[in-house]
Amino acid sequence: MTALHLARPGRPLGIWVRGCRRLVSLRAPGRRLVVIGGDLGALLRRCDRVVVRDGEAPVALAASRLIGWRVLEIVLGTPFLPPPAQLRTLFPALRHVHGSIAIPIGLGSAEEALSVCARERVPVVSTRIAYQSASG
Repeated sequence: MTALHLARPGRPLGIWVRGCRRLVSLRAPGRRLVVIGGDLGALLRRCDRVVVRDGEAPVALAASRLIGWRVLEIVLGTPFLPPPAQLRTLFPALRHVHGSIAIPIGLGSAEEALSVCARERVPVVSTRIAYQSASG
């Protein structure tokens, strides 16, 4: 099955492709609109469903489900790192990911989490929004 077969008439379908530099809209037969791009956030704003890869197979997921997977990844500054207990108190759902911490934000804003870090003097070096499913 190709991603195009997942499109429904009259409803735009996003297809997330890493490395795609701009959004491309295609009209497919049967009044199907497909929006292809590498910016997942832009696709989520434009489409009710977005195709992502599940292993080798394309799968269309509701935008609301993907938004729920949003995490704010934070790289902390050294040498004055807050103790792990302090971070857990501030962000109970936090996870350690590849040398950084990931704070699930879902529909919340990154600014809210960063304001907590600033108020508590947690040294933040860099941040980015990522998407992480509930399974990890």
